[in-house]
Amino acid sequence: MKRFGFSLMILLISIVLTAGCTEAGIEKQTAVEPSEPLQPAEHFIYHKLMNGRGMIKTNISGEPEYLSESLGLWMEFLLSRKDERQFQAQYQLLTDSFLMKNGLVSWKIDRNKASGTNALIDDFRIMGCLNEAASLWGNSEYGKTAVQIGKALEKYNTNDGYFTDYYDAASHAASKTVTLSYVSPGALQMLREQGIIDEKTENRNLDVLNLAPLKNGFLPKSFNTETKEYKYDSEVNVIDQLYAAVNLKRGDDKAAALSKWIINEFKSRGQLYGRYSADTKEPAVQYESPSVYALAVLFLTEQKADPAVIKPLYERMTSFETLETLKPDYGGYMSGGDTHSFDNLLPLLAERKLFNENIIQ
Repeated sequence: MKRFGFSLMILLISIVLTAGCTEAGIEKQTAVEPSEPLQPAEHFIYHKLMNGRGMIKTNISGEPEYLSESLGLWMEFLLSRKDERQFQAQYQLLTDSFLMKNGLVSWKIDRNKASGTNALIDDFRIMGCLNEAASLWGNSEYGKTAVQIGKALEKYNTNDGYFTDYYDAASHAASKTVTLSYVSPGALQMLREQGIIDEKTENRNLDVLNLAPLKNGFLPKSFNTETKEYKYDSEVNVIDQLYAAVNLKRGDDKAAALSKWIINEFKSRGQLYGRYSADTKEPAVQYESPSVYALAVLFLTEQKADPAVIKPLYERMTSFETLETLKPDYGGYMSGGDTHSFDNLLPLLAERKLFNENIIQ
């Protein structure tokens, strides 16, 4: 089924939803969405998760909070869609609301108050998006802000030459550990190309991921920059594994082992679970997550896996999406009566990746 075939119907639904979006806890949508046909999850984000300023709420229920994670993933999607107008709007939100005086990006805005702590993975993603957008659209301001964030990360968010998970402005201290899924080769390359770090520092940080030994087929969770030791979880979070695996070199032995496990696990069980025992490799939980499937799709696509392997994972992912166009949560990856921005943005990115790679139409 061609997922862009609902253009007229979606437009009519959009008008109805925009005019009457007064369901519990949801702000009336005033941010201007693109006029071209939207992916279903994109429609859901504009009409259910985005407030009038264009900020993406973490979920539907409760007091709204806004994460740099959501901002970065949305910017990444807008880049993949080549949507300059919407990207500019998100850049304005970044500089107005998320960017701290020290140049780092606040990881959360809650009750209109920005946290004084950042999250390296989100700063790296946003910095990389700005750098790419500067080249794509010739906007020097994006490049300047990317460099500003990069310099702040090098100044505050390192320990013993390693970029670590976060910097806490209140304690004036950086974390001592780095989660492997936070290591971004693209971001490190940009920092080196901009002269913010040297090649030795780039390689030291890349080695945290590239030299990490598998234990029973799984990557470590984190690396301690002081003891130089890796930590392995007894119960493996598949999202962490795949987030790290996406950044492995194509054809890397670890990438090959993880690819094989993902493919075989899905073939044998017909699904992927959220957590597994590190010892037995048996599921430790009974739930699935659209984010797991999204990351599996992104990982296997980066590894140039056979589309015949990727498509069933994509189909399983979208089986969690509300695709009935007349339902109020159309396009959303719902869990009960709520959802999480993460579980909508990652599938949106994965689907766009498959469109751009001509794996789906």
